[in-house]
Amino acid sequence: MSQMIGLLEVLEDFNGRVDVAKVADDLLLELDDLLPAVDAAELLGFLKVDSGDLILTDEGKRFLSRGSSGRKRMLNRILSKTPIFKFVITFIKQHEEAETTKDDVIDFIRREMPDLEAETTFRWLVEWGRYALLLRYDSNSGKIKVVQPTTAQPTASQEGKPQ
Repeated sequence: MSQMIGLLEVLEDFNGRVDVAKVADDLLLELDDLLPAVDAAELLGFLKVDSGDLILTDEGKRFLSRGSSGRKRMLNRILSKTPIFKFVITFIKQHEEAETTKDDVIDFIRREMPDLEAETTFRWLVEWGRYALLLRYDSNSGKIKVVQPTTAQPTASQEGKPQ
């Protein structure tokens, strides 16, 4: 998450368009180390890649313009619509109090999504799910829980939409 946000901020510093190799060089990173952040930002619609250039999208600009809570709300909305989060959240909600264990979720991923590396996918789901306020995970107990949405809906101005 922090790598993706950092990438978007660097892209903004380059007026929204820059060669991916230039970004890697400026950040003293190998290109392979930067690609997961590029892939995540592209998947979320925050940037697009065109002939080796990274281009900040309007959605990416909206994301960057928000404070921490606005970014979390925006990611909550986006991630809750992705197939993997929908699938895993539905699985967790089937358990009492919408809570289960890390091992149960990893077993579920192995069984239902065998093409994915279950441990890595679980860590990714937890990191992103926590940030977007979709999931709570207690590493001491190994319990993972779906965060229940609040009843208050953000206003148009909180969401950054024209009123």
